[in-house]
Amino acid sequence: MSPKKIGLINGLFTLITWSVIGMSLASYWWGALPIILFILVPVSALVSYRTSALAQILLQGKATVSLYAIDGFKWAFIASCIFWGWSISSEALAAGGPLLGANGWQVLEYIFTIAIPSSLVAGLIGSLHGVVFYYLNRWQITANNQLKRDF
Repeated sequence: MSPKKIGLINGLFTLITWSVIGMSLASYWWGALPIILFILVPVSALVSYRTSALAQILLQGKATVSLYAIDGFKWAFIASCIFWGWSISSEALAAGGPLLGANGWQVLEYIFTIAIPSSLVAGLIGSLHGVVFYYLNRWQITANNQLKRDF
């Protein structure tokens, strides 16, 4: 099984799983579509890219659970910080949002009480994803090798 195929499977798995969760938790399923389009699709592409890179290391036998967990945390934290930076800048420059008319201290308070803690939570979710994908990918590779031996 190629690393690109493993990454594609993981990206689709992420997109489908979180889309189902989001649609089931939304009052109206179409209300979740913008979040799926603008947040889950890029996140799934990032998952696909990173797990295909990590699958290459896994195929070489050098990957560990901690490598996947740290990589998941790092990239989820970075993606969340980018999201919050984009969100904060658009709110501070546009008419509306919680930062309308905010001074520098209020923006810093927003960053340290909302943006960074939620980025840490996103990092922990990314770390959990990394652990799940480590075991899923290891199982995929083992099953694929077993199928090749059987036929």
